[in-house]
Amino acid sequence: MNREELTYLAVLLGSIPVGFVLKERGRRWRQFGGALLGVGVSLLTCGPHALHSLLTVLGSWALLTCLPRHSGGAVLLWVLGYLFFFRTPQLWGLPEPPPHANALQLLLTLKLASLASDTQELREAELTGVTSEETRLLIGSLRRVPSLIDILCYSYCYLGLLTGPFYRLGTHLDWVRCPGCPRARGRALRRLRWAPALGVLGVLVGRAWPAGAALHPEFAARPWAARLAHMVPVFLALRLRLYVGWLCAEAGCVAAGLGAYPKSARARPGQGPTVPWERPKMCADIPDDQWDFEAIRTVDPLGTELGRRFRDGLRRWNMTVQWWLAAYVHRRGPRRYPLLRNAWTMLVSAYWHGLHGGQYLSFLSVPLWLAAEAAAEAALGDYFGVPLERLGGWRGSALRGTQWFLKMRAFEYLSVGFVLRGAADTLRYWASVHFCLHVLPLLILLAAAAAGKGRQKGREGEKCREGEKGHEGEKGQKEGQENGREGEKGREGENGRENGRENGREEGREGEKWREGEKGREGENGRENGREKGREKGREGEKGREGENGRENGREEGRENGRENGREGEKGEGEEKDDGDPQNPQIYEGWNPPNPKSEAGELRKRRDPEGRAGDEPQEPNLGVDLGRPEGIFEVLGEVSATFSSPLTAQYGDKAGNRHFWPHPAEEDG
Repeated sequence: MNREELTYLAVLLGSIPVGFVLKERGRRWRQFGGALLGVGVSLLTCGPHALHSLLTVLGSWALLTCLPRHSGGAVLLWVLGYLFFFRTPQLWGLPEPPPHANALQLLLTLKLASLASDTQELREAELTGVTSEETRLLIGSLRRVPSLIDILCYSYCYLGLLTGPFYRLGTHLDWVRCPGCPRARGRALRRLRWAPALGVLGVLVGRAWPAGAALHPEFAARPWAARLAHMVPVFLALRLRLYVGWLCAEAGCVAAGLGAYPKSARARPGQGPTVPWERPKMCADIPDDQWDFEAIRTVDPLGTELGRRFRDGLRRWNMTVQWWLAAYVHRRGPRRYPLLRNAWTMLVSAYWHGLHGGQYLSFLSVPLWLAAEAAAEAALGDYFGVPLERLGGWRGSALRGTQWFLKMRAFEYLSVGFVLRGAADTLRYWASVHFCLHVLPLLILLAAAAAGKGRQKGREGEKCREGEKGHEGEKGQKEGQENGREGEKGREGENGRENGRENGREEGREGEKWREGEKGREGENGRENGREKGREKGREGEKGREGENGRENGREEGRENGRENGREGEKGEGEEKDDGDPQNPQIYEGWNPPNPKSEAGELRKRRDPEGRAGDEPQEPNLGVDLGRPEGIFEVLGEVSATFSSPLTAQYGDKAGNRHFWPHPAEEDG
């Protein structure tokens, strides 16, 4: 082990006992004590080059304050741009920073970019009024915009300062505010139990198969298989050293209680809780076995070694950084083109790791293997009819074993770029093995495409055959339909005749019913007319009877009035005899002209002395002699007195006596 590796190991192992102490302290101890320890570690390992980290923090805070609506993208560009400035000191006339300063700057870049993105989302949620627990989970459980003190304490916390794991600001604040943490001594020791063995094995393998041997001239004289196999122990030594560093870093976080969440929160590496959860008032409220530290989990050695898929191997390697790339880089790539999206993510990852050409070559080869694996799985799934993980029998075991073997060889092949770093050295080694593991994924893609075309042609052939059968069937169906239509027409004709007969019968019956109804209606109308005529005749008869009764009543009233007038006339005659007008001599005895009513009554008396008017008509008895000339005038005078015509008013005397004809004495005069 070199001095750099020993420094890392000392820092990691020393953080474990410090964590047990800070875990039992209060909030201020965890927040400010952890930050002070981190500042001390950065000054001891980086010296004055730690100033780069401070400038990065202050610049990010300024962007958060000045560009609140675009702070996520602005800070991401700022920290990535500062990485270029930090890694090219020769361009600016600055001294070369030590490797520990590079590690500090790498982790700080992840923290500040994540903090700025979460803060921007928090501000947007506050503006739109969205403050649900689900939203707080998406923004890292932030409840307010962080202050400069919060940012400094988060950036320089000693936990994960040089080696990781990466964790969000919300996870750091949950650790600071937590009233207590579960007992973690056993958990920390379980993470460390394999570290010594892995470290020793990594040192031995690295010394036996050094990576620099691939750069020696005699390396090309080795057989092709030996040159290809050389990368197996080289990558083994690399990942064993990384396993030890990451496991020790996890143990330090577990000892301090950082990343402890109830299992109900379903925390994920780097992200933290994924479902709403309630913070317990006391740590004892939740049993120890119901806590986990998945939020700070960096690596899964067994999953990395035994997983058969290339994609799963990436996800189980440096897991917190993988989540950061997926959350803040991968989701911003072109979604319609998965290959370009993966290439964009790997390009940012290569830039984050450094500016060495070999790293870019390795990272940009990852999408090729991802595409080949996906195409092979799809082709095999279509061929066998079931996904590869569910394929049983020896075929399934053999194919899954082959997939695991190729996955490990691909990782080993691509790790050469990290070990040798230089682009020329990496290409020299790949050329010595004839770029075999670049050609292989291309062949897999071509085979999968050919198989897909073959299956497509086969499906098209099946469709054609099915179409021909269907065409023949359609012809037969059409002929059958024609025959059926002819038969239908015949049946329709028969049915039409039957229906015509039946309709004729129905119409005949309806005609009979109609005629009977008409006769009935005529009879009803006749009866109604007869009743109406009878009612009319009855009304006429009533009127006639009323007329007869009126006439009878008139006759009775006439008789009564005649009798009354006769009596009044008799009275008037007596009065006239006593006080008569000497200028109006009487025409004959018994008649007094000045009283027409009495004259009429007397006339009726003389005409009907027995009062039988209305019976059989009788010859009038005028009581005058018509043989005399004066008799005629007497009759005319009686008639005139009876009708009382208005003309008689023209001939009246001074006494008011009216007469129709002048007196004979006046005629003579």
